[in-house]
Amino acid sequence: MTAQMLLSPRAGRRASSLSLALLLAAVASTLSGLESLFVGSQGVRTRLGSFALNFKTGDAVEANYGDGNWYSAVVQAKNKDGTWTVKWDDAAGGPETADVKEEDMKEYVPPIPLSQLVVGSKHTGKVVSIAGFGAFVNFGAEKDGLVHVSCLQDGFVANVADVVSEGQEVTVWVKGVSDGKVGLTMVESKLGSGGGGPRAPRDITPFQSLVGESLPGKVVSVVGFGAFVEMKHPSSSAVAQGLVHVSELSDGYVSDPNDVVKVGQDVTVRIKDVNMGTGKISLSMKS
Repeated sequence: MTAQMLLSPRAGRRASSLSLALLLAAVASTLSGLESLFVGSQGVRTRLGSFALNFKTGDAVEANYGDGNWYSAVVQAKNKDGTWTVKWDDAAGGPETADVKEEDMKEYVPPIPLSQLVVGSKHTGKVVSIAGFGAFVNFGAEKDGLVHVSCLQDGFVANVADVVSEGQEVTVWVKGVSDGKVGLTMVESKLGSGGGGPRAPRDITPFQSLVGESLPGKVVSVVGFGAFVEMKHPSSSAVAQGLVHVSELSDGYVSDPNDVVKVGQDVTVRIKDVNMGTGKISLSMKS
């Protein structure tokens, strides 16, 4: 190549065009490589800057049904309007499929096995139910964890509902895992302690004389083994909570307490037992 050719305007333009083409090819290659880094083990893709990286058919995802909650589903197809048709893992009586916007979808993250939970690890969770002794929190593990009433906050807590409510997002630390149960704390400083000491129980003495009698009450929480009901003493200002065990919720067999009662529901309960030693009241809703 002569010096004249190197100085030629046409040759210069050719060189510039070649350089631009090489640069664009390099950028495309880089983006392709970055996209591959963001493809999960199941092929679920995320968004990289302003480049929308799509999901694909068969991906396991979580999708927002429109009620603010996320549910597991499987991608069925992409629609012309940019939405995705997903099939819910558990329709629970609702529609089997739905069309969901891409921004309302995210990669499915399997629950954390209890064997992999690390004591002291910090998590964000949601309160799923409350009881007289604490709050159950879903924090992404195989099982919900219990924040004992003594670990809800610094200082004494007389009523769990005064501190947390169902659906509330909270920060928790794993306090311990034993026999398939997870203990949590909302106070990091109580990780190595006994949880701030035992809670002073409400005085249930006035209810001793009411064993065998029926009282109106309100369901304050529903758990896997039954429902906690709050009652007011008919002739005093005393208030107490008792447990209606799942076997006492109905005359027939009950597999899930949520099929029989809901939080806030007014019910009539019969006092079966008042145990002054444990500070617990046993109730029944059987006829």
